[in-house]
Formats: sequence, structure tokens, C-alpha cells
Amino acid sequence: MPLSTDPGSHQEGFIRLALVAPFLNYLKERDIDPRPALDKVGMSADQISDSSVYVHSELVFGLLNKFSDLSGDKYLGLRVGETFDLYGWPPFAVALQSATTLIEFLTNFVRLVPQESSSVRHSLIVEAERAIYSVSRLQEPAVSPVQVTGFGAAVYVRLLQSVTGKTWDPGQVVWETRYIAGVPPRYAGVETRFMPDPGMQLSFPVDWLFRDVVRMPELSPQGPPTVEEEVTIVAAMRSILRDKLDESDLGAETVAGLLGIRADRLLKALKHHGTTLPREIKRLKIDLAQELLRSSDKTAAEIGAKLGYADKAHFTRFFKSQTGMTPSEFRAKPS
Repeated sequence: MPLSTDPGSHQEGFIRLALVAPFLNYLKERDIDPRPALDKVGMSADQISDSSVYVHSELVFGLLNKFSDLSGDKYLGLRVGETFDLYGWPPFAVALQSATTLIEFLTNFVRLVPQESSSVRHSLIVEAERAIYSVSRLQEPAVSPVQVTGFGAAVYVRLLQSVTGKTWDPGQVVWETRYIAGVPPRYAGVETRFMPDPGMQLSFPVDWLFRDVVRMPELSPQGPPTVEEEVTIVAAMRSILRDKLDESDLGAETVAGLLGIRADRLLKALKHHGTTLPREIKRLKIDLAQELLRSSDKTAAEIGAKLGYADKAHFTRFFKSQTGMTPSEFRAKPS
């Protein structure tokens, strides 16, 4: 009896870059400079703090593996997962609010957590003797998600331990993953096993599902998490290019590198969406120009420079060719 959420719109594999933030904070708290790893993938700490930026999941896998190398800790993902604030995480907190039993909690959680993590499918599978919480990858990763898997092990083991409380028995729990190098044997007393699938799963006796969950009295009420918009390659590309439109080289190789994919894959995906790279860059420039004209006091020359135009005249010609108005006419128009 599987219960799952399959975010089909996320199958292109793009995720929110801000999910890297707990790793970045962990390194900074230990006076480890993350810049050498960030520089290798062309990222900055400011981009990670921007919740509107999306990149391909494999770029994140590679960055976190580089963080591990930089820190000299092969279990970095595990350490970060052990410090992660479960009760401040909306899917966990909201799922726990109305649940009285473990099956109610997991049923709520499996519906909420995909909003936080794209490119995967979360499932609760109930068998005769075992219950399995599974996180399946929608694509075969070209970059091994070793540290992401370690992070997942710590978070999901802690999650199950937190809600079962005194009835927790790690000897009856099994964590399975292909990327076993990210998790030490018998982690937290839990048996760890290799499985060929690129995802990961946590299994435990099925009768645990009917146990009462442990509620935290200090848990503050929260509303449901905001539903994410579709994370397509177009949305991801727009998010990563907003602050780079003044750069001279925005060709396929450069843009694909920023997203963490190959140029041919970028162009093929854009074609699938019925668009092209030049068309999307032009659309983004117009959208951003209109946004700045409406909401800022920047001059047309300043806005043009931000979008990569050498002077006001070039920007004005571009803007009028796309909208039928000059920047000043658009700004004067009632909104």
C-alpha cells in the first residue's frame, strides 16, 4: 500500500540553491572558508542566501562533495543533518501539528516535503511486516550525492526517533542507500545496507505506524508551507541570470555551466519547452526592465547598464522594439 507524491513538474532536476545553506553555515561556524569550493562551481554565498535561485541538483551534489573534501570530513552531510533544526522545518512542524499516530504524521509529511525538495519522489510503503519511508530519485545522477545522502540519513533517522520518543529502538530500523560511503556502519545504532537504487530509504516494523507520536509542547503553530511554482529549466535559468544580464558572454556554455548541466542538455530542454536561449534572455531583460521601471527610481541609463546595454539610447531602442513604448512612457503609464 504505497502512499507517494510524484512532483512530475520537477523531473528536469532543478532545486532551490538555498538548500545548501545549512552546509555553508556549518562550515562558517567552524571557521572553514567555503570559497575555494564555491569558486570551483562558480557560485557565491550571496546566491545561496537567495531563496529565488534554482540550479540543477547535480551542481548541488558536486558542491557538497567539495565542501566535504574542503573540511576533511567524509561524513560532513551527516554532521550537518545532526544539527539541522527539525522543529523549524515547515514540513516536519506542520505534519506533527495534527497527528496523533506515526502513520498520521508520515501521511502528512509525505505530502508536504516534496514542496521543499524537487527532483525526488517521497513514498510511504506499508508491507505486511515492515513500513518503508522511501526517497526515490527521478533521474540517475551523474554526480554521486554522497553528502546529500549522509544528510538525509541523519535527518530521517532523527525524524523517526523524535516522533517515536521512548519507544524508539534503533535495532529494528534499517537505512538503505547506494551511497553507503556517506553513512558509517551502524549509524546511531541503525543497520545500514547497500541497495542498487540511487535513492534512499528507512524501514521499521509496521506496528510502529500505530504508535502515538511524541508532541513537543513548545512547538509553535504554523501555517502550511507555501506551494512551490513549477521548477522548469526556464524558471531555473531566469533565477540564475537575473544578476548576470550585464555580462558579455551569456552563451549556451556559460549559462549551462551556471545551472550545472551540459550545453547540449540545456538547448534540448529549452527546445522541449518551445523556446530558445536568446528568446528567454530577451524576455528576462524586458521583465526585469519593467519591474525596475515600476518599483525603483533608477534612471533608464542605470537600468540599461544593469541589463548589459552600453548607453541609454541602445536600451531605449531595445525596450521600445519589445513593448512599443520608451522606458519613460512605460514609467509614466498608470499601473
